[in-house]
Amino acid sequence: MNLDTTIDIDVKKFFQWWGRELAFLVPHRLRQRLRERHGRLIWSPAPQGFVVSLLDDAGETLLQSSIDSSQADSFQQFKIQYPSIEKAEIVLRLSAEQALHKLIYLPAAAQENLQQVVNFELDRYTPFNAEQVYFTLLSLGHTEHQQIRVLLIAVPKLQLDAQMAMLASLGMQPHRVDYAPALSEFPDSDGAYNLLPARFRQQTSKLSQSLQWLMGIVVLVLTCAVLVWPVWQESQAVDNLKARIKQLEKQNRIVDEQQSEIDAVHAETQKLIDIKTQSPALLAVLNELSHLLNDETWLTHMHFADNQLQIQGQSPAASTLISTLEASDHFSNVSFVSPLTQDKTTGRERFQISMTVTAPVKNPDDEASPTDMPDEGQEAMDALPEPETQLDPIDSPAEVNRE
Repeated sequence: MNLDTTIDIDVKKFFQWWGRELAFLVPHRLRQRLRERHGRLIWSPAPQGFVVSLLDDAGETLLQSSIDSSQADSFQQFKIQYPSIEKAEIVLRLSAEQALHKLIYLPAAAQENLQQVVNFELDRYTPFNAEQVYFTLLSLGHTEHQQIRVLLIAVPKLQLDAQMAMLASLGMQPHRVDYAPALSEFPDSDGAYNLLPARFRQQTSKLSQSLQWLMGIVVLVLTCAVLVWPVWQESQAVDNLKARIKQLEKQNRIVDEQQSEIDAVHAETQKLIDIKTQSPALLAVLNELSHLLNDETWLTHMHFADNQLQIQGQSPAASTLISTLEASDHFSNVSFVSPLTQDKTTGRERFQISMTVTAPVKNPDDEASPTDMPDEGQEAMDALPEPETQLDPIDSPAEVNRE
């Protein structure tokens, strides 16, 4: 396929084809009422007059008869016998002896002024000049050599004028003149041309023109409606979806903000929970110390911060406390902070020990209230001596500091 090929569209033929296709969709009865003419009355010249054939809209022959041109009232009787011919299209069909046709090839540049070009060189294609004949041209498309195929049909003026005079004597005025051999060779040319001179053509009635304009406007409106209405509906649906999407986006932003707040609170809560689970509970530390220290060992001070525990007190054998505390899974890095000294009043050794609390212990408050504490823990709390009986009377009262 040559991409440089020019595509010519005959707008008139396109709308004629489109009109026929649209008319096919109209109910038959309504189409009969709207159409000005129904069927065709074909007049073919004969030696004694004409052969008349009546065809319906589908092209089927309904009747055929001969009309003698010498008897003026013969056609009037024919009309009385068949009144349906009043609305038929009257066509004068010339025979091969009365006209001629020829297929010619012209340059593509002649497309715009085809009539003038052929009129100027008509004597090259026919034995007549432009003053002697009526002619018409029918474009048949382009060739592969970028030429135009044109069907030239010409009829001598004297011949056609004589036929028109005979029809006028019968009281008949044709609407169209065509050529039988051209129809047999080119069937698509039926109705595509008209050899009837302009001076013989009947003027269309104003009512018919008005109906044609009205039908054209109706067809145009319906076409626009068919093309525009679905697009408009789709546009409205898109607008509704956009509005819905905006509403959902607004709700989604609110949900996202609430979810962000929930996540922030959850993160802070989890942080507190982690801090709490990573740090052993003081009550658990006291419970462990109460199990490890004997009744002869007193505590006077205790300081607990950042998993570091420092205790001060008196014990008969303070040096053994290091091994006792290190034996526990809860304490590590046990060491004396200061040298051991002996209390002259009690005879016990004063000690200050630092250790690291390594075993996290769940806070008893998270699982059970003090009243629900296990018997062992409660017994340990009961076993702790009262501070007043364990502290040295000379020292200040016992302190327990927690940071």
